[in-house]
Amino acid sequence: MARARAIGVDVRARVHGRARAFEGATRAVRTRASRSSKSGAFPSTAPFDRDVDDAIARWGVDVDDLGRRASTLWPRAASVDARWTRMGLGRKNENLYNARAMETVAMTSSARGMCVGMFTFDASGGWTGARAAEGLRAELAPMACAATAEDALRETEGLAVRVDGAVAFHHECVMRNPTRMSSDAVSKGFRSVVSTWGTEGLRDARDAGEEAKTTRFALVECAEGYVFGLVTYAPSRVNDRAVEWARKPRHFSAGTRAELALACVNVATAHDVESFDAVHGDAVVIDPCCGSGTMLYAAWTRGFAAAAQNVGHFVARTGSEHSPSIIERDALSANAFDDAYGSNRRKRVIVSNLPFGRRVAIGGGDGDGRGAPGSTASEYAPLLEAFRDAADRHVYISGVPIAEKMRELGYENVSEVSLCRFGRSFMTAALGKTASEPLRPDVLFTVEQALENAAGKNEKRRSARKAKKASVDVDARFADPNALRVAVDVSYEQDSARARRSVAKQLCECVGVAHREDALAMTYCAFQGDIAQEAREFFFSDGWTSVRTESRAVEDAFDPSSVVYLSPDATDVLDEVRSDKVYVIGGIVDLATRGIPTSLTRATSARLETRRLPIREHRPDQTHTVLNIDAVVKILCARHRGESWTEVFERELPRRQAYERPKRNKRPIPSTPV
Repeated sequence: MARARAIGVDVRARVHGRARAFEGATRAVRTRASRSSKSGAFPSTAPFDRDVDDAIARWGVDVDDLGRRASTLWPRAASVDARWTRMGLGRKNENLYNARAMETVAMTSSARGMCVGMFTFDASGGWTGARAAEGLRAELAPMACAATAEDALRETEGLAVRVDGAVAFHHECVMRNPTRMSSDAVSKGFRSVVSTWGTEGLRDARDAGEEAKTTRFALVECAEGYVFGLVTYAPSRVNDRAVEWARKPRHFSAGTRAELALACVNVATAHDVESFDAVHGDAVVIDPCCGSGTMLYAAWTRGFAAAAQNVGHFVARTGSEHSPSIIERDALSANAFDDAYGSNRRKRVIVSNLPFGRRVAIGGGDGDGRGAPGSTASEYAPLLEAFRDAADRHVYISGVPIAEKMRELGYENVSEVSLCRFGRSFMTAALGKTASEPLRPDVLFTVEQALENAAGKNEKRRSARKAKKASVDVDARFADPNALRVAVDVSYEQDSARARRSVAKQLCECVGVAHREDALAMTYCAFQGDIAQEAREFFFSDGWTSVRTESRAVEDAFDPSSVVYLSPDATDVLDEVRSDKVYVIGGIVDLATRGIPTSLTRATSARLETRRLPIREHRPDQTHTVLNIDAVVKILCARHRGESWTEVFERELPRRQAYERPKRNKRPIPSTPV
């Protein structure tokens, strides 16, 4: 103990030095979070199997005094009673923080936020069952708290702790303290004290067997102060659910995040967890707009009975082998939920990520959504009204705030949080008659703040777009004799909807290039039919002001003698990029060519001069010579500015294509050219 106190004196001296340096500094100190608090890394710790309150009382901890002192350091948690018996560490991802705050307050009503990533609660409120919370990184029983590491160490040294077995120590930085010293110095001082508490000394657990035998203590650092405590539980860092997400009924690129799905399920089932047991319970979790089924498997990972449906598509229901069966069913049809997971489960909760986006028209409206991240609240009304009486509790994710609309439709105890700082998505919980009041989570930002941020961001974007459009003088570019003239031939027949969408997207990318290149005069030839429709509907081509569109073919829109048609299959090599030529790029994706010299055939039939980029000469290891339309435009612009081919190819050519064998050479050649 004498050695520990000596090291403690050294630590306190260093803290004093840092504090004086901070007080004399004139620049602002930027507090930063540790990587572990963002990623969720925390040493997994087995549940403390002894009575925690009795143990810390024997060690000399005055819980009542500790709670009073903590309330002065963390005013956000001042409403908590003096019984400050537990502290939780949560993950700090901003896009999920409010959802996890909703989850925390649903699982224990006494929880209050201390700061971002920390909350306090009374363990007598039934917290043990909430250890399955998605946002929980660790649970601690506080033993000491102070504004500085010096005072926290002094208070820790005064504790009379004795543990049978090995002990471990972990320093967690939720937010850097302005008066902090190095993490190594803090850990050295506290480890020296903790090492004297265990009969087997200090030992960091390496496997599950050691975890169960090791008592872990932790120091949590944040901007307001330090908390030292006993780690009573920390979940495993191994993602056991990773395999389960791969077993969903369907897979969409824009599916619900697994973490968010589990948080929603926990909010809906927190009032009576046992009744949702897949074997012995009498309640069921239902997702009527399941999409890929992420909510379904989030419920299954908790061992809950779950059934999922879709509006006009299918029903997926977890079976005894934990694999879904697909049944045709419309969630809006009469009695759609009557046979969900068996007729004996009449208690229901609905958890769903409601469909939203640019093309959503749930309620029969236009579903435009261009001025907002999703459809309007009125668009959701038919769904909300149909689902209202089908369950006792409801948790929804939506693209716009729907709390007011839900209250109008008769939902009770409704609360709502924004999942995004810029108001792109929202989480709304209606507890119905199962609760006496709505949830009141300590959020990082409110719905109103998110909507204000969204309005300001949208206005800023609109102003920037208007300014950029006003600065582009297309007529002046085409009148400039030194401008680079490029045309894209869009006359090709594409072989699929995917190919048409890809061409339209690449044309949109070229518009961005034209915005940045003042010496580029670009024309889209034969711009009509399916490609024009795709570009207009999905990429707003009516607002393309930096390019010209032409319904005529290339040979009709330009003098054929000035046209140079670029094709990867041409024999002649392009050397110089001249202003008196019009360089034509074939508007066709590689999916449609299948090894056929499509663009070369098109140019030869129109008796146009053909050239290819000198990729083989300057990049002999490059296996792909078929490039995206926008990539070719960037290469031509750079060469026109005077850059060498080597410099241009090094920057613009995809690096991965220098090693991959092009799949187009492996595809079967069709009987007739495309």
